[in-house]
Amino acid sequence: MAAGLTYRELVREVGRLTGEVRRDTAAFRALAQAQKEQAADTRRISEQIAALHVDEATVAETSEVSKIMQGLSDAALAYESAAEEAGRAAADAGAQAATDHDGIQQAADSAPVPMADRTWYTQE
Repeated sequence: MAAGLTYRELVREVGRLTGEVRRDTAAFRALAQAQKEQAADTRRISEQIAALHVDEATVAETSEVSKIMQGLSDAALAYESAAEEAGRAAADAGAQAATDHDGIQQAADSAPVPMADRTWYTQE
């Protein structure tokens, strides 16, 4: 795809990907937060059943489930952070493309002479 990539296509694709990453990151953040809340609920349940003198194995298993859920939440938040960084990098790439190429595109668009046939440039 890079061989035939134009400035406009680059800007459009980077913008689309940036939006997609940001949308997915927000959804993933919400999911990680929900997982964190469920881990806290499970930890509270473990403490409550311990107070009720439920057998130690059940309390331990409930507590372990809470720890696992918290670990999943922590991993999900780390993933969300990495995805957020990817979104920033994509936005930066779009800004850099504009900095590097927008003036050239504007000059080509406003040139009073039409662009020559591209195949002429590749002929020997």
